[in-house]
This record gives sequence, structure tokens and C-alpha cells, in this order.
Amino acid sequence: MKDIINNLSHPKIVNTILWIAFLIPFIIYSIFIFRYAVNIPYQDDYDVVLNFINTFIQMQTLEEKMALLFSQHNEHRIVFDRIIFLCYYYLFHEVNFRFFIIFGNLGWILTIIMLISYLKKNSEFSFDYLLPIPYILLLPIHHENMFFAMAAIQNYWFVFFVIIFLIYLSKDKKFLFFALFPIALFTSGGGIVLYPLGNLFLILRKKWWSFALFFILSTYFIALYFHGYDKPPYHPNIFETVLNPIRTIAYFFTFLGNIFIVPLSKLSLLTGFILCVLSTYFIFIKQKEDNYLWKLMICFVIFITLTTTITRSGFGIRQAVVSRYSLFPLLLLVCVYVFIISSISSTVAYRIILIFTIFFWAINAFIIEQNHFLLKMKEIRIASIVAFSQGDKASLLYPDQDLAAQILLTTERQHIYSYQDQRP
Repeated sequence: MKDIINNLSHPKIVNTILWIAFLIPFIIYSIFIFRYAVNIPYQDDYDVVLNFINTFIQMQTLEEKMALLFSQHNEHRIVFDRIIFLCYYYLFHEVNFRFFIIFGNLGWILTIIMLISYLKKNSEFSFDYLLPIPYILLLPIHHENMFFAMAAIQNYWFVFFVIIFLIYLSKDKKFLFFALFPIALFTSGGGIVLYPLGNLFLILRKKWWSFALFFILSTYFIALYFHGYDKPPYHPNIFETVLNPIRTIAYFFTFLGNIFIVPLSKLSLLTGFILCVLSTYFIFIKQKEDNYLWKLMICFVIFITLTTTITRSGFGIRQAVVSRYSLFPLLLLVCVYVFIISSISSTVAYRIILIFTIFFWAINAFIIEQNHFLLKMKEIRIASIVAFSQGDKASLLYPDQDLAAQILLTTERQHIYSYQDQRP
């Protein structure tokens, strides 16, 4: 028995075990994606992918095409999404939502790898201290993004570009974070928060030359973004936020605590409050240059939460716990974890955190698989297309089924996307 224990403690065996433990969440996450992703449009995919390409290929002038490329979708200008859709279409002469889903999730995987690599390079943490990060960020609670083609590309790659922007901003790599600002901004409307965040950070750091250049550049792109901007008609009035302060505050903390597979508003509110208190403490108490990135990430999540609260809290508290928003609280949770392990020297405390993180991940993965949630989602999408191919458009997963049917028929006629081929 003693020999077995000694053999298990051999450095090579320990490293192998650590690498296996590190790769498990990536493998399970990838299995989910490849098993349940289907080549079928869902919600905004009809408009953002199919109708966009239908319209784009019929336009004659470059001016018309550029106007469509930069046109507004809800409150966003999703130029990066559209470029990906067009590249795939012109390369393969078709649209494939399964590919878009996989490509979108690749952005999230790269984000996680980038954060871990940055932490490994810029800290003294051993590899085992990095283990909780993939288990946190690869929780399948943001499943709506995972299997929603346009949202996967928009949200995951947006975070990827934001993290690169913040890394270069924290290191004052001028031309690099200058270049990343418009890329993030025209990937998702959330990039707007980088405008106050970037300028304020440069002022506080007294980087006056960088501030002057970035202020001019970022102001230009913000003005370009809002040129011809129209507020989505179905969005609540911002005065709703002011007139309902209790609901607004509850929405803010609920959004920050949205880390559960089941939408639990009260538990999310409490979790969000705790994360907000811890984040505030680490921003204002800890003073170490190596922590600039993590402070900026915390501020980014807080700014995103504030913006979403102001513009969407009128929809009600339940809207704060939708699946697609959960990647932002998970990023905040990682930042808090980094500051906690930077502050404690107890190996026992770290091991407790690690065990709890893996257990929490395993429970969530088990629940989502045991309840066949993703399988049911896949079957519903397949059934919607099968029903439509048999003449029933009522099952199409889009608010306006008549418009969705028209879009599908047009794409079929123009050989962009064949719904007939998606039947099992």
C-alpha cells in the first residue's frame, strides 16, 4: 500500500493526473457541442443569418452591401457575425448552422485557454491552482449561447476580443488595444462599455498620451456606431429603471449571481450581492500591478451588468436569469477566485475550493444530461423543420412563423440553405 502511494506521488504521475483533470471539462463540453448541435436555424438565426444572406447576395452596389453589413440588429451592430456568415457562404456556397455553433464555441474555448495562459505566465501559481478556472467557465449553464449559432459567435467571440483588449490596455500596448476596440464594438453592442472603462483607466493611470489617442479614436467609433441608431421599439423605457428602484437593484444583483443551471432568482440575487461585495473589496483594497487585468475584467462585468439593468430591467427579474447572460457572472467568479488564491496561503483552503468547484460542475453537467435537456432541445429543433417540410409552419422557432417560412423558402430557392436536407 505504501509503495502504491509513493508511486502515485511521483511527479510524472501527478502531472498526468492534473492534465487529465484539466482536460475533462473541455472534453465533456466538446461532447455536448458535437452531440447536440444541429444545422437548423433558431430564433434570430432566421433574420441574422438566412435573411441577411438572402438580401446581401441580391444587392448590386458596394455601398448597399456595406450599409447592410453595418446595419443595426436590435441594439447591436453584429459585423463580425455577418463577416463569418459571408465567408462561409462564399467558400462553400451554403449556410451551415452546426458549423457556426462550433465556431462560436471555439471563441469561448480560446478565451479560457488565453486566461489560463495569462495567469500562468504572469503569476507564481502552480498548474494545479489553475484547475478551477475551466470547471467554472465550462459550466453548461450558458447553454442558450452554446447552441444558438448567431449568439454563440456574437457573445463568445465578443468576450474573447474584450479580454485581449483588456490585456493590452493593462500593459499600455497602444496600437493593439486601439485596434481591438472597434472589433469588440462591432461584434456586440456590449463593447460600448469599453469606451468609459478604457478612458477612465488611462486617466487613473495618468497615461495622458495614450488617453488622448484612445479618446479620439474611441469617440469616433462610438459616433459611427450610433449614427442612424434606433432604439428597439419593444425595449422598456429607461425611465422604468428610475421609477422602480427596488426592481432595478434586484435585477442588478440577480444578473450578477446568475450561475445556476435552474433559474433561481432569489439565490442568484444573494450570490450576486456576495460577488459584488467581494469584487468591490478586491478592486479598492488590493493594490498590485499584476492584478490590473483582473480588476479591469471585474469592472467590465459590472459595467455590462449596469448597462443591461438600465436597458432591460423593465422586462422583469426573470429576464436577469436567462441562460445567455450567465457567462458574465462566471467571468466575475473567476476574477474573485484569482484574488482569493492570491490572498491566502492555505493549501487546505485551496483544496476545498477545488473540490467544491469540481463538484458544482459535475452536478450541473449531471442535471443537464440526466434530464435530457439538450437532447429535448435538439429534438424540438429537428421536429420544427420536419413539421415545416410537411406543410406545418406553426412549429418554426421564430416569433413570426409566416416570415420564417418565407425566409426558408427563399433560401431553399436560392440554394443557400436546404431545410429538406435536415430531416432525419
